[in-house]
Amino acid sequence: MTGSSDSLRPLRVSPARRLLACTAGAMLLAGPASLVPLDAAAQSPAASACPAAGIEAAAVASVDQRLEIHLKDGRVLRLAGFEPVRPTPDNPDFDTIARDVLTSVLARAIPGAIGFIPLSPVPDRWGRIPVFAFLSGQEKGAGQPSLAELLLTLGYGRFMPEPEARPCQADFLAAEAGARARRNGLWQDPYYAVIAASDTRAFAEKAATNIIVEGRVRDIDIRPRRSYLLFGPRGSGGFAVTILQRDVKIFEQAGFAVHALIGKRIRVRGLLDLRFGPQIAVSDLASIEVVSPSEGASSTGQPVEAKAADPDEKPQ
Repeated sequence: MTGSSDSLRPLRVSPARRLLACTAGAMLLAGPASLVPLDAAAQSPAASACPAAGIEAAAVASVDQRLEIHLKDGRVLRLAGFEPVRPTPDNPDFDTIARDVLTSVLARAIPGAIGFIPLSPVPDRWGRIPVFAFLSGQEKGAGQPSLAELLLTLGYGRFMPEPEARPCQADFLAAEAGARARRNGLWQDPYYAVIAASDTRAFAEKAATNIIVEGRVRDIDIRPRRSYLLFGPRGSGGFAVTILQRDVKIFEQAGFAVHALIGKRIRVRGLLDLRFGPQIAVSDLASIEVVSPSEGASSTGQPVEAKAADPDEKPQ
């Protein structure tokens, strides 16, 4: 795969945009080897349940700025487990750059088609079908990532926990970790920086948006309906992760004790709720990663969609 200078629109752009576009172009020109996540060598094909190729093929008509793929037969595909980059104050054309890069990649498919696996029998309420997608005729085992992995590796999106993406969770997290380590794409932008759990000022401008927070769990506050992972002293109004008690039981049945997180440094992703202090509610461990001393992360559970918080009480 090679990048197109026209599709990346290098003229009359900010230095930040030019750097992002040139980085993507260089990686595409370098070929498949440059797109392998940093820790991909540690993942054996047998260890991953992520599909290696599509079971259906169709011709591509266009790509929109949410990186949804419009087919010539009228269907619209959404890449499962993938949250596309959005415009930021420093990079207002972020979504356009990502669209142009994906369009350039798809233009090289033969014959302009992609292979995909539909993950739902019906479209969602916006008419989109969640899929795992590949370039037509592509075999992932031959060294080519899926389209979602490619975009995650380039830094044009983040992993999004959801049920459909469960088989590819490890692959997608590895691709994202590699992009973050290299500061590819959105990881160069301060808006997308991982937020320290202690940085209360950083939460103010991120209300009702998906964020990633990192910090050490200091305590757990157990209530009748919820458990709260506390990252600050009780009663401080600091960042907390909320988990419904029914989900705590599911975690324990899966062999994971929530109390084991006390003292651990974790990275959590989800929708930020500021109504009762900065909180993220999670319904499955796919939203939580335990951070290793070397800053590598390993998932602690199976992915499902993170839900908005609905606290019945403020943790004390």
